[in-house]
Parts: sequence; structure tokens; C-alpha cells
Amino acid sequence: MSAPWPPPPDLESIQDLVRAADPEGHISGGAPADEYEPEEDAIFANIAHLPTSQLTVENLNPIIEQVWRNSFAHDDEALALSRPALQHLAQQIARFFGPEAQTQTRPKPLS
Repeated sequence: MSAPWPPPPDLESIQDLVRAADPEGHISGGAPADEYEPEEDAIFANIAHLPTSQLTVENLNPIIEQVWRNSFAHDDEALALSRPALQHLAQQIARFFGPEAQTQTRPKPLS
């Protein structure tokens, strides 16, 4: 029996996506890789129970922004600066776990 596609979100993948997005630029500025661990845990806790059909950018954006507001005490102005990176993060989560997710396979070599 094959695993369901797309797979449900897992914490390790959310960590990878948040760290790659580095929305505040902390990691690129020299902070340790686990700099966003509380935010990663909060995002995962808020989306782990959602069905694939609800893992869309439209649904993920407010969740991620609320996590950011809570963690960094961002006001509207500060959140506006982080918003492009947060929206990209929502797009990546939806890309891997949402209803439009596609299996990732390598192309077959030409014979």
C-alpha cells in the first residue's frame, strides 16, 4: 500500500522551509540554525491537523503572520517588512503539502 499524497506536514519539513526562508534574516546574519524553533513549532502545531485541501496560501498566510506577531511582537509596519518572506514561506508549505502538491521525481535519462 502506498503512502497518501501529498503527505501531511511534518515538523522536520516545516523546520527546513522556515530556515530556508529565514524571514528575519537571523540565520544569514550568523544565528544558529534553530533560531526559529519556537516559530517552527507554532506553525506546525497550527497546521498539522489541517486536511490537505486547507493547506493553501490563502489559509496559511494568516496563520504564519499570527505566529510572527506573537513571537516577534511585530506591529503592522514591522510585519509589512517580513511579509514577502512570510508569503514565500506560505507558498512553499502549500507547494509541498497543499492540494496542488506534485510528486517530486527525477526525470529518466535519455537512452
